[in-house]
Order: sequence, then C-alpha cells, then structure tokens
Amino acid sequence: MADIEIYLKEKLNPLYRVWYGAWVYWWPLWRSYISGPKIMKKWTELSLVKEGQYFLDFGCGTGDFTIPAARIVGRNGKVFALDCNPKQLEIVTKKARKAGVNNIETIPSEQQDNLADESIDIVWMCDVIHEIRAKREVLEEVYRVLKNRGTLIIYDSLKDKVVNYTDGLFTLEKQDGKLMKFLK
Repeated sequence: MADIEIYLKEKLNPLYRVWYGAWVYWWPLWRSYISGPKIMKKWTELSLVKEGQYFLDFGCGTGDFTIPAARIVGRNGKVFALDCNPKQLEIVTKKARKAGVNNIETIPSEQQDNLADESIDIVWMCDVIHEIRAKREVLEEVYRVLKNRGTLIIYDSLKDKVVNYTDGLFTLEKQDGKLMKFLK
C-alpha cells in the first residue's frame, strides 16, 4: 500500500492531494470509534504514558493521541505534535484549544531537528513508519532526541520489518500485536 501512495504522491500529485484531503476528515472518525479505543486500552495496560513526561507524537495526524497524551503528562509534562501536513497541525491546535490543554507544541516535520538532544521521554509513532521513505534516518533522529533509557512505541502493520529498521539503535522490550515497545 505504501508504494502505491508514494507513486500517487509523486506521479499524480493533484489526485493524491484530493485523496489525502478526504483522508484527513474520515480517518479521525475511524480512529475515534474503531481503532483508537483499543490502542488507548493498550496504553493503560502497559502503562506507557506517565505524568511529567516529554512526549513526541511523531506523525500526529489530527491529534487523536496528542490530546490524550497531553492530559496524561499534565502540567509538568509536554507533548510535541509533529507532522508533515500543516493542515493536520492546525487541526491539532484547534482540538487542543477546545479541549483546554495548553502543553502541546506543534512542529512541522521539516523542523524536527529543533528538538534538543535527549529531551524526550517517549516517542509515539502510530501508523506512520510505513509512510516514511528514509526509515533508518528518521529512527536515528528519534534516537537522538530520546533520553537515555527513553521509550519508542511503534504501532504499525510493518511490525516484522520494524525490528530490522531499529536494529542497533533500540532494543525491543515488548510486542503486543502491532504495538512494539523499544528502549534506547
């Protein structure tokens, strides 16, 4: 599927933009009612996100996990919402305002190197690794920003390949279906 999306993006860019625009609106419905509650249950079961953490939602989309993470990390924590689509970052900002959370900072993906070395406790990548072309380079950047003993959580259908991409950077601590928990 990812190869088809890359082809469409490169060769049929106007059509891809229309498809992506529609996706921005229907995907949150899917995430809110179907897959999101199951994923949030795993967060709770595995005690992934904690108060006071600095959390990076890498490929945040429309903020389906950004807002809950901001509530969990609380006033002493911070959430960085990173995405390549400015429209999605606008949606995250609006959702945060509406939810009354003010510990979220949105970051366009081209500015991800502005995050300080070893400044993040947990990086969350949900259904995004398969969309990234330079997987190893992105994971090296994640490694740079994660604190020593920091956690990388990847939820993606590429689960078997993800272990290869993370080899030498992270140690797989737990796998539960599509969810993989790595330590730096």
